[in-house]
Amino acid sequence: MTLAFTRHPDPKNYELRPRGADPVHVRRGAPDGYSLPKGCKPRFTLAADPAGAAPLAVVVRTDGGRLAVLTPDHQHLAELRLPPRKKRWRPAYEIHLPDGTTLRGREGTVPSLLLCLVLLPFVLIYQVGLAVSDHPIDEIGSPLRTAWKRPGGLFGRAALTESARGRFRARGDSLDHRVAYAQAVAKYWER
Repeated sequence: MTLAFTRHPDPKNYELRPRGADPVHVRRGAPDGYSLPKGCKPRFTLAADPAGAAPLAVVVRTDGGRLAVLTPDHQHLAELRLPPRKKRWRPAYEIHLPDGTTLRGREGTVPSLLLCLVLLPFVLIYQVGLAVSDHPIDEIGSPLRTAWKRPGGLFGRAALTESARGRFRARGDSLDHRVAYAQAVAKYWER
């Protein structure tokens, strides 16, 4: 079964909204009274309720500087590795699962890069039109998507994908939904 969800970053309430299910609430830090493993610093919690009393997973920073996704009973679900902040061209995001599987996601799949090249003349015309008019330019980026796949498989099925609009899709048979939620939040919060 495929899980599809979107990010909704509000200043007060950061949520992930899966299609056909209750929202997953994201809170900074660990829930009150939650004991962390030794050497771990809390980053954020994925919870079923806004108060964070029923955590689905807790993401912590380990001694090595990596992000670990833990269940409420401290079971290790995955390790998230984010690219360095200075990396500009096609940064790589990695998910290391406990069974030794590595999923690597690079911003900009081949189809999205080709689409960007095809649309580039229209974007340039749009930019010239904005420069001539009095409309302010918000942040305009390239229409890229990210796909997390096993290394070496250029055209294989992706375990997790993010569209240019911020929609995520995770294949249920290859990736735990809590790890997909954690990667979606970590990509934007931890940079």
